[in-house]
Amino acid sequence: MTAPRAPRVYWLTTEFFPPETGGTGMIAARLAHGLGDRGVGIQVITRQVVPACARRELLGKVHVRRVDPAGRMKGAGWRAVPAMLSFIVRVAAILCVETRDYDIVMVSGMKTLPITAVPISRLLGKRCVIRVESPFELVEPISAESLQMMNGALGRWMSRLLKGVQRAVLRRATCVIAISQDIEERLAQFDPPPARITRIPNAVDLSKFTPVGEEEKERLRRQLHYPRGRTIVLYVGRLSRAKGVITLVEGWPELMRKYPHAHLVMVGSGHGSWDDCEAEIRDYIRAQGLETDITMAGHSNAVHEHLQAADLFVSPSDYEGFSLTLVEALGCALPVVTTAVGAAPEFIRTGINGFLCAPRDRESWNAALDLALGQQPRWPAIARLARETAESFDIPRVVDQYVTLLRELTPPA
Repeated sequence: MTAPRAPRVYWLTTEFFPPETGGTGMIAARLAHGLGDRGVGIQVITRQVVPACARRELLGKVHVRRVDPAGRMKGAGWRAVPAMLSFIVRVAAILCVETRDYDIVMVSGMKTLPITAVPISRLLGKRCVIRVESPFELVEPISAESLQMMNGALGRWMSRLLKGVQRAVLRRATCVIAISQDIEERLAQFDPPPARITRIPNAVDLSKFTPVGEEEKERLRRQLHYPRGRTIVLYVGRLSRAKGVITLVEGWPELMRKYPHAHLVMVGSGHGSWDDCEAEIRDYIRAQGLETDITMAGHSNAVHEHLQAADLFVSPSDYEGFSLTLVEALGCALPVVTTAVGAAPEFIRTGINGFLCAPRDRESWNAALDLALGQQPRWPAIARLARETAESFDIPRVVDQYVTLLRELTPPA
């Protein structure tokens, strides 16, 4: 009997770590490396977002190729159109010229890459798998900020056209991966055959995002310059309006009157976000005299250490594709307070392994945070269940699901 051939995958993504540190880029890297370690042939084709990055490099067992044009496109309006067209044309050329080198095309995101990948894959007899990264990719083919810059009927017409094209490619993809129940339900509106929709969640490295003992926790607090004797409430993410951080900060003075021991640490920056509100937050902290109650820690390459050192994690986001940092917090055995966005409603149970509230609702958010802080004696029990919840998202478990899928799609030798 002929042994099955190892899958050979070209992974297309507009973001990849390094240098991108956003959720899409991080998870693409995490899964690509996991698959490479399992014997899957992986070549990543991504954009040259930062011009200084190498055009080609081998990262572990993953071949990475960065394609022009360089620079960021989100929120650029009409200026992004020629650059994005140039990118997808270059990707199309690679897929056509190198057809002997791969069996499966994996695409991160629904914005533009599937428009090229799906028809070319069908033409060449290849399998094409689309990972939908966010429900907003289905709702807004062109982001709201870009539409605002386009400012006119032509931009709205283009958005409707892209939505129609999305519907067509979703129907013709070999497989569509939904990372959350929300995305799976929205996909039903696009009418892809149900048998082609597969639920696979995002993955977290639980060997890195893991709880530590009290002695190590105190050491980390000193290293990170956390104030002594305070209950550390931690936010990690972009400092942008869509992340709900304005609601978090503006509600802090009221919470401080009831819980004066609480101290908010905000890890991240607004740099590069179309709705950057970092300067506004800093101005508010100064105006309200909150410098001793809120720490702006800035960008960090050691998020796991902040999570290990904290007492409570908060995620007030208006929307999420999955909410990867939330699961990383659960992995570190942190009680969490989060809005019911992304995959959070699927695994967070208020008072059991965290606290859930409605998004874009200031009163609901403040009430949930109040409830969580008022139940501090129960945090150790909640933390244990939080860690148990995270275990189903561990990288080996999720990679197993991808390996099974890719082997099923790989043609025999």
